[in-house]
Amino acid sequence: GYLLYMDEKSIKCEVKNKVAWITIDNQAKGNGLTPEMRNQLIDLLGSFNGQFEIRSAIITGAGQKFFCTGADLSASSTESNTPEDEPRAITGDIRRMMLEGSIRLMDSILDCEIPVIASVNGIAAGIGAHLAFCSDLVIASDNAKFIEIFARRGLIPDGLGTWIMPRLIGIQKTKELMFFADDISSEEALSLGLCNRTVPMAELESKSREWAESLASGPSRSFMFSKWLLNKSLDVDRKTLAEYEAWAVESNSKTHDSQEGIESFKQKRDPEWKGY
Repeated sequence: GYLLYMDEKSIKCEVKNKVAWITIDNQAKGNGLTPEMRNQLIDLLGSFNGQFEIRSAIITGAGQKFFCTGADLSASSTESNTPEDEPRAITGDIRRMMLEGSIRLMDSILDCEIPVIASVNGIAAGIGAHLAFCSDLVIASDNAKFIEIFARRGLIPDGLGTWIMPRLIGIQKTKELMFFADDISSEEALSLGLCNRTVPMAELESKSREWAESLASGPSRSFMFSKWLLNKSLDVDRKTLAEYEAWAVESNSKTHDSQEGIESFKQKRDPEWKGY
């Protein structure tokens, strides 16, 4: 595999067995994301589309205390060059920053063509929690915590939290988590349906790799279409989804793996998935 290091505040990526293992590394700031780190993550996830050598991805945090605690608020923002008699910011600036920032980050996970697993190794707070919830699968260590921390700071939940969470656990429970901003243990997250599996910390990496490598050796185009359809199903009516489904099935029928799946069934043998 290969390893990308940017600096001590960085997104690291190692590729092995067709799995991209992405680590958020900014431990001094709770693995908070600087704007640069956020953009690295967006670019990285976008680069996986159509890249045959990478067929699944894992996102985790460095160390054993934090997964990601949201934005690194200490990261210096660019200095304004506006004249003194003009406002430093005008209406529309923050909206644009949101759309180009945390929302684009969640889109990059939801729109990534390969399965993305959140391997939650510690505290996931704010957009760090939403980063996990927007992933396709969530494996959490027994010391992991999820916190809708925004109300503690008088802020609005951003990073598509108010979109993804009601769809995962319903509106009433989402309101409770967002209004009270209490810590949620990995066990409670599991019972609510916010994660797929909890494991002891010592087993988190091996279980995450096991799932990712299983997906990376599977019928990748089937996963791509299934992910696309499932995410679309959260937003469209039945007739529209039926059209999407019909086209997806037709498109997938032309793939090697779809034909291999049928042939291997007829021949009573295990399929050999190629990923295309």
